[in-house]
Amino acid sequence: MKSAFQFFFFSILIVLSSSADLRSQSYQGMYMHIDYLQVSAEREASFKDMVLSSFKPIHNARKQNGNIHSWYLYKVSYPGCPNTLHNYVSITISNSMSGFEDIEEQLSGHFSAREHERVLQNYQRYLTPTHSELWRIQNSMIWEGNNKPSRYMVMNHMNVGSGYEFEYQMMEDEVARPLHELRMANGTMVGWELNTLIIPGGVSLGHNFSTIDYYERLEHMEFGFTQELIRQTHPGTNINEVFEHIDRTRDLVRSEVWELVESI
Repeated sequence: MKSAFQFFFFSILIVLSSSADLRSQSYQGMYMHIDYLQVSAEREASFKDMVLSSFKPIHNARKQNGNIHSWYLYKVSYPGCPNTLHNYVSITISNSMSGFEDIEEQLSGHFSAREHERVLQNYQRYLTPTHSELWRIQNSMIWEGNNKPSRYMVMNHMNVGSGYEFEYQMMEDEVARPLHELRMANGTMVGWELNTLIIPGGVSLGHNFSTIDYYERLEHMEFGFTQELIRQTHPGTNINEVFEHIDRTRDLVRSEVWELVESI
């Protein structure tokens, strides 16, 4: 098993070194706060108005102050299960967990007293999440040739059993990441991340890791980590061992497709 994976990993490096220079940026080491929102059909129009009039000004002020790195609002285009309790997600990226605290204080000096009250009231009124999660970004690569956030984001929630955490992360870092780098070089993917869940926790939650795949087109999602890709780039690799290793270390709990609405 070990020798097969060593061959697989080093053959990927050889292919990458002979391909075009892959320029990418990284959010590795940053923190990601996700609010899952349920917006009713009758409130959706007013919600979108509030996004422009209150959400974006608030997060823009936080970014200018250095509290956050970026903010994104996505619509859930393809939920992970029929009874999903969210149809929008608000994602905030920060270098520190303190960037998610005391939002009201972070706005100090950016608005008049009246405007400060208005944007906060709208923000609190429309940002009532069904639940929230705080993640640490363990591995990240975003194609820097893309001057704007990707149109689609695929959120894959993973459940990794106790004792398999290190092995799973090694698999993502050494096996999955190089394959995604090839896809980025081929123009069929614009980014990938590996995340660990900080809070909430507990086995009843059902997941403790996630990967995020970024795409510009829906059709690029159809062929991802496939046997065909492995065979084309690494002939001689024992594909069964690769997939046995993946299946042993984690379970894919659910996968959702989110489409970008707004960003800072």
